[in-house]
Amino acid sequence: MIDKKCLASLKRGVEYWNNWRKKNLHIRVNFQGINLSNKVLIGIDFTGVNLAGAILVKTNFCGANLDGTNLTEANLTKANLSGAGLSGADLTGANLTKANYRSAELVGANLSLANLIYADLRVVNFTSANLSEANLSQAKLDGAIFVGAKLIGTNFELAKLHDTNFTNASLIQARFHQADLSKANLNQADLSKANLFEANLSAANLFKANLTEANLNSAKLIEANLLKANLTKASLVDANLNKADLIGADLIAADLSQANLTHANLTQANLVQTQAWMTNFNHSILTGACLENIQINRQTSLEKVVCKYLYLKHYQQQRIPKSSRRFLTSDEFKLIIKNLVGSVNLVFDVDINWPLFLDTFKKLQFQYKAQKIDIQSIESLPGNRFLVKISIAPGSEVDEIKQHFWQKYNWISMAKNKLTEETANHQQCNLYEQN
Repeated sequence: MIDKKCLASLKRGVEYWNNWRKKNLHIRVNFQGINLSNKVLIGIDFTGVNLAGAILVKTNFCGANLDGTNLTEANLTKANLSGAGLSGADLTGANLTKANYRSAELVGANLSLANLIYADLRVVNFTSANLSEANLSQAKLDGAIFVGAKLIGTNFELAKLHDTNFTNASLIQARFHQADLSKANLNQADLSKANLFEANLSAANLFKANLTEANLNSAKLIEANLLKANLTKASLVDANLNKADLIGADLIAADLSQANLTHANLTQANLVQTQAWMTNFNHSILTGACLENIQINRQTSLEKVVCKYLYLKHYQQQRIPKSSRRFLTSDEFKLIIKNLVGSVNLVFDVDINWPLFLDTFKKLQFQYKAQKIDIQSIESLPGNRFLVKISIAPGSEVDEIKQHFWQKYNWISMAKNKLTEETANHQQCNLYEQN
């Protein structure tokens, strides 16, 4: 219930209210559900006031002190909060559509589930704030500070985030579809499973950022700093990584199909099981990179690549050349690439039928005698799976051979299952006749 005495003081104007508030700090002001729409409350002191569910449409709070204020589920549509202090304020579920928060202070504030669509939040300080599941779609956030903020599942689609600071922020499953993150600072931010489809991350700082299983398809990462970033199982299909810094980056099982990595620096990058169909590595640096089970095809471009040495096994094992005093020549590198192209990767679940596999493999060898097919290695993969790597002659049709194998394998499997079923039915009939 709204306190009538407090309300009477408010009606006498901001100056009177602020003087009254200083003398009555012991009073817990309750303005829950109050309607202050269109009111001019510039510089008002509402520290710790209960404004839960209040209607504050187009209210002018410019320069106001709202530290520790309870604004849960309040309607602040088109409100002017520029320069306001909201440190520690609770805005859970508040409606802040098209609100102006420019230069406001929201340190440690709770804005989880808040609606901030179209809001002007430029240069706002959200340090350590909680905006999980908040809607910041199409908001203006240029120069905003989200250091250490909790932004799990937050919607930043089409938002303007140029030069925004997300250092150490938790952005798990956050949505950045077509957002502008150019020159944003995402130093050591957790972006695992985040959706960055078609986002602009040009010149962004992603040093040691966690991008595990993130969707970066068609994203712009031109000149981005991805030094030691974790891109394990990330999808970067058709992404533009021109001149990107990927030194020491983890790209294990990442999908780089059709990505542009021209002039990118992949020194000591981990490309284990990385899919690089039709990927452009022209003029890139691959010195010290690990290419174990990398998946490339004849459309993968590696012209004028700088690669003094590389590794064919994880954890910097099986160095090529073996001697640390020797470096790869251009011809030696091209030969290694040809051998990498000349292979087929087959992934099986744990319940693989090995006798059936060997039977199918023998038929495959007979079918493709000229390709000199042989088993190169059998390795275990995460998720109880097996990778069978088959070596073939360089220049062979990898997709055709793989398709032929699976057709034969599945056909023989179905035939044997049918035979087993018929045998079981026949035995059951004989048993029935005997009885």
